[in-house]
Amino acid sequence: MKKKDYLEKVLEIGSFVMFTALVLNVTFQVLTRNIFTSISAVWTEEASRFLFIYSIVFAAPLAMKNKEYVNVDLILNILPEKGKRALNIFINGISAILFILVSIKGIDFARLGIGQSSATLGISMSIMYAGIGLTSLFIAIYAIYNFIDYIRNMGRGGEVS
Repeated sequence: MKKKDYLEKVLEIGSFVMFTALVLNVTFQVLTRNIFTSISAVWTEEASRFLFIYSIVFAAPLAMKNKEYVNVDLILNILPEKGKRALNIFINGISAILFILVSIKGIDFARLGIGQSSATLGISMSIMYAGIGLTSLFIAIYAIYNFIDYIRNMGRGGEVS
């Protein structure tokens, strides 16, 4: 994916919006607790938690797409190039399977939140629980893409990232 795909743009915008809202919310929370003490903003703690969760929901798949997840370089550094490719193919294949399974179970988990709402904001907990399924689905999509990309580049002999 040389050019930015639609999903990547949506994830970048979502991550930016959620993180910016998180920073503004925490700033507001600090100001109301320390300077404007007459303002009661009990909802800011819960909003911070939800904004942080959805910042991760949008940002984690981008890390998979850009191959920025933590890995053990010790193993990769001792392998020849073909071994590195084979290990990356294996890792991305297993990751895709794992995240597809987590995504499916995430749907079940989101269903548990139906009829429940958060204490101060009144947001349906199914929306919050859906983050597990959403991020897992998006990570799985990029793991599959990376899996295919490593297989396609297997015979080209280029550098493994």
